[in-house]
Amino acid sequence: MAYETENTLQKRIARVRAAINLTEGDRVPFAPKVNLVYAQAGGISGYEALMDFRNMKEGVEKFLSRYESDLFWAPADYPINVMEPLGTTAIHWPGATWGIDLNKSFQICDATYMEEDEYDELIKNPAHFFMTKVWPRRHKKLKGLSKLSFNNVVEFGHYASMAAFADPEVHEALLTLMAAGDQSAKWLEAQGVLNETALSMQCPLGCILGVGAPYDMLADNLRGYLTLPMDLYEIPDKVKAAIDVMTDFAMQGVDQVKAAGLDYVFMPLHGGTDDFMSNETYLEFYLPSLRKVVEHELELGLTPYIFFEGKYHTRLEILRDEFPKGILGMFEQIDIAKAKQVLKDHMCICGNISGAKLAYGKPEEIVEDTKRMLDACAPGGGFVMDCSIVMDHYSEANFDAWYETTMKYGGYH
Repeated sequence: MAYETENTLQKRIARVRAAINLTEGDRVPFAPKVNLVYAQAGGISGYEALMDFRNMKEGVEKFLSRYESDLFWAPADYPINVMEPLGTTAIHWPGATWGIDLNKSFQICDATYMEEDEYDELIKNPAHFFMTKVWPRRHKKLKGLSKLSFNNVVEFGHYASMAAFADPEVHEALLTLMAAGDQSAKWLEAQGVLNETALSMQCPLGCILGVGAPYDMLADNLRGYLTLPMDLYEIPDKVKAAIDVMTDFAMQGVDQVKAAGLDYVFMPLHGGTDDFMSNETYLEFYLPSLRKVVEHELELGLTPYIFFEGKYHTRLEILRDEFPKGILGMFEQIDIAKAKQVLKDHMCICGNISGAKLAYGKPEEIVEDTKRMLDACAPGGGFVMDCSIVMDHYSEANFDAWYETTMKYGGYH
């Protein structure tokens, strides 16, 4: 597929930047969120992709050649070759370990890794708590870390605390960390190969690194999405103090994105949906810390690339009134025309073409949905064509229809 619109790296960067600045570029940017789609495009299984990201290089080349995306969506996958040595239980992946089909993706397991009576310990010494409590609970082969203490600074006690390193389970944990560290370095190197592949094809880097909303970081890593909502009512002050800890971690993560020389900070929001909490709870527990992180990103010259997962029907006015400008906001389940109407002078939005339809629908459905979305959201700029979820599977016929319709009807000049 070839179109007259110029697609050099700088042209694509300018096209997306115009949308983020709420202006019209030469056309609506096309930037689908894809993940194991690269594996499908390259003819390999999800297992092969997650074992070594370099296996997706051919798929990245084929996908970006067929659909000239205006931003590269890096695979947001967890590496099997790191999780296997750790004995990770918090995530399940394709293959024999968890009995998941080789062509499927990973599964994140909601669980509790911090008890209610441990909030104070987390708040007092977060790093120590994660090292000696959370890591052993999330990874079976790190259980020996629970026997270590890094708090004893009394002279004799300091030396006595070294005796724990003689324990066989501590030995196993240390060897496990070394093995996982070697594999983690290879994983990061492989991601770099995919990034360079995209750049060589004149595709700007989009979401490569990211951070979570502080509330979600507390739910994802410690309390779980079933338990944390109860804490909001039973121990609200402790929750707020723990969210402050997570906010500090998130800010450090933003600094790392800046140091890496990237332009976008990906922020997937899990727990702030209409289904999970009221607007009152959102304003008290979710928004303040999230806004603090977003403002830090903007101060550093970064673009917050926020995925408003789930339903955000009641939140649009809050996003308009409580968030700063300069955000690229992606929406999963929402009336996108209403989102455009409410946010048109404040936030660039990404279209939410149904991921289910893109994978299993009919091309004519995709064409009509794309036209409707362009009619509602393209005028005036501030819009990027996108799908509703991160895609692990796709229909080439449907993606062809989506891409071609966007190219045909998405021009501004």
